[in-house]
Amino acid sequence: MKLLFRASTVAFLALTMVIVSSCSKYEEGSKFTLLTAKARVTGDWTTTAITVNGTSQDLTGTSFTTSIKKDGTYTASSSYTFGGSTFTTNENGTWEFNSDKTELINTDSDGDVSTATITMLKNKMMKLKTVDGSFTTIVTLEQ
Repeated sequence: MKLLFRASTVAFLALTMVIVSSCSKYEEGSKFTLLTAKARVTGDWTTTAITVNGTSQDLTGTSFTTSIKKDGTYTASSSYTFGGSTFTTNENGTWEFNSDKTELINTDSDGDVSTATITMLKNKMMKLKTVDGSFTTIVTLEQ
């Protein structure tokens, strides 16, 4: 009986590891979560890092914030200081996932559409990757 119990326990643990290791659809991040992708992506986000072609960008004097709402809308604002002057921009629009929730598709108020691949989606952290010609940009956002 003990042998059967041990064999069952080992089989259960092995199956659990296979399921957990195969659950992630994102390059980085958690392999298993109880929160939906929509629950993890909605909230108020601040950009904490940007890399272009693997080179970290200096964000000193800049601020990028985005509020992603459950109703499919977003607001984004940015400010940066240059030459002693501060410049700000604001944007509103809608967002949605692609069919397998690996991409975030934004449509701004002018109708311009941008798509980013989600490489990490955790409860309080997200990484988005865009490729534009020879430029690959990765943006890290935190709540």
